[in-house]
Amino acid sequence: SENFYNLPISFFTVFRCIVAGECTNSDGKPIFLLVTSRHGWVYAILYCIAVLFMTFGLFNVIVAIYVENTLAAAKFNDATQKRQRLMDQQM
Repeated sequence: SENFYNLPISFFTVFRCIVAGECTNSDGKPIFLLVTSRHGWVYAILYCIAVLFMTFGLFNVIVAIYVENTLAAAKFNDATQKRQRLMDQQM
């Protein structure tokens, strides 16, 4: 297939499928069905596993960034509250 002609085009095809959600060739046929009919179910299963791991990995990074920012904001808020209580006690 023209989507897997060489390694860079293969990487771009997988990237396009995972990030953009466009898993079709230039004729509009789904890549999953083309891989299954041409190479068998083993490669189709490997393709599904790769897409699954990439999707979970991407969401894991996004959630980790969100949690890290939330914890940093909570720590800053806690330090600000402690400082405010100390200033109130000194007055």
